[in-house]
Amino acid sequence: MADLSPSQRTAGTGRILMTAGALVALEAMWQGSVARTVIASGLLAVGGGLLFFAKRAD
Repeated sequence: MADLSPSQRTAGTGRILMTAGALVALEAMWQGSVARTVIASGLLAVGGGLLFFAKRAD
């Protein structure tokens, strides 16, 4: 297994959170759940923040 830098691991986690947030948001909007859509938006924001900071760390 390749050794990844901390910024690469952070970026990977951010991508996972962004993907999960997008999928949950789509499903929540389809079902009409406002609370789940807000939570999914939070996941997207956290994932985007991780990607932003991982980019700045390089």
